[in-house]
Amino acid sequence: MMNFRALFLPAIIGAAASVCFAQPNRILSRIDNARPVTLAGRVHPLANAGNDVGAVDSSFPLSLTLLLKPSAGQQSGLEQLIQDQQNPASASFHQWLTPEQYADRFGASASDTAQIVAWLQAQGFTVDPVSRSRTFLTFGGASSQVQATFGTAIHRYRVTGELHYANAGNPKIPAALSSLVAGFRGMNDFHPKPRLVK
Repeated sequence: MMNFRALFLPAIIGAAASVCFAQPNRILSRIDNARPVTLAGRVHPLANAGNDVGAVDSSFPLSLTLLLKPSAGQQSGLEQLIQDQQNPASASFHQWLTPEQYADRFGASASDTAQIVAWLQAQGFTVDPVSRSRTFLTFGGASSQVQATFGTAIHRYRVTGELHYANAGNPKIPAALSSLVAGFRGMNDFHPKPRLVK
């Protein structure tokens, strides 16, 4: 006769572990565009008036990544885990996490990411599936949508003969997201260039 206890016990333990590490929701009010906060320091230094050659076309396509930040407790827990994973005396030594395990311990909650996806879609953006780690979301749309949603125009900038694009001002997000959003990738195409080795 099959031992059902032996069969299901690991599954129950795994489910209980997931529940133990489930993250609390950090979006505690409605995501309201009328109550924005500014993400300061998010304009590239080369995106300045001296290099500005005007706004991009309103239909200019952008592929953006919304970066989600851990809570203070998650950050300290992650730093401790990294130390433990390198410590041969620790039970966590070389015990690597899957993306899903990482999400349950250090990512945003499933509810919070679902709310952000719904909000982005309501602004007209196309949203890719949420990252397995629940630490970022990738989405796309036109520059006019970026300006309407995040309160910053996208301009062209000529730097040493090359044309680039970048946000002309600091982006804004709804206040309800301020505890979760770290910033964006993709609002500019200024990329560090490798140094030449002589």
